[in-house]
Amino acid sequence: MRHARLYATPLAAVLMAIAPAGAASAAAANAAADVVACKKITDHDQRLACFDKSSDGLEAEMRKAGESWFGGLFASARPDSTEASFGKREAEPTPAPELDNIKSHIVSMRPDPAGHPVFTLENGQVWRSQENARIHLKGDEVATVSHSMLGMGYQLQVGDMSYSLSVVRER
Repeated sequence: MRHARLYATPLAAVLMAIAPAGAASAAAANAAADVVACKKITDHDQRLACFDKSSDGLEAEMRKAGESWFGGLFASARPDSTEASFGKREAEPTPAPELDNIKSHIVSMRPDPAGHPVFTLENGQVWRSQENARIHLKGDEVATVSHSMLGMGYQLQVGDMSYSLSVVRER
């Protein structure tokens, strides 16, 4: 039964991927049942042939599930398309050109209760730093907000500072 255990873990992952997209889908259930049935075959070559044949239908169902489920799951990670939506967590309903960054004059800067700078920009956006920093504004400073290196957050650079701050959009 060593082989049955090898197939059980990937099969569980497949079933979990299919379930959120439409647990009642008869095609998905049949495709998964075909793969499970292959576990009962004792001859290695016949079992492999069975898995190869039955996995085609399962793969198609996984692709369908991935398009609907994963597309909705990561909606907040879709590209920002307008200055108004930059950094917001909601998905934008219509696709538009992607922005790499925004630039806006800093209207005010104040510390939050933990001492992290909070920037209010001329465009109405409010960004809170996730790190402590002492920044002295000279006057008419422009903030540049861009995606972080790995694309998992945002960074704000004031004027020509030699570093940027990790920030989260508050408003």
